[in-house]
Amino acid sequence: MELTFVFLKPDALERGLVYTVMEYFFRAGIQVRAMDLQTVAPETICAHYAEHIRKYGADFQQMTLDMFAGRQVLPAILAGGENVVEDVRTIVGATQPVKAAEGTIRGDLGLGDCYERSTPEKRLVRNLIHASDTKEAVRREAALWLPQFTV
Repeated sequence: MELTFVFLKPDALERGLVYTVMEYFFRAGIQVRAMDLQTVAPETICAHYAEHIRKYGADFQQMTLDMFAGRQVLPAILAGGENVVEDVRTIVGATQPVKAAEGTIRGDLGLGDCYERSTPEKRLVRNLIHASDTKEAVRREAALWLPQFTV
């Protein structure tokens, strides 16, 4: 079995969607190997989004801190078939919920948020969940959020 990494964002937890989101993975035969409810430390979220912060600058960093610091997330390591990274990203759906397909987590549960709405409000898109996009990202992100587990 291959592994991947996700974390449910504050909007998913605050809306009580943990079980509902995880059901999408269970129905696809994807298993949870580890998870941990955490309060986000500024240094952890900035390390997680370091590439984006370098690319988009101080404004993006502040929006990231505003969205995450001091709030709860649920990082998880998931296990599935050899294409689990891609499979999970398909189940999650497009980054912008307004563009996510029906039947995906963001398409069904994402409340239609988009960059056009979030940018003028100086915030990140509320899209419920992060999913690693490569095996390298899985290792890096899992080590950051769940260092007690080896990926």
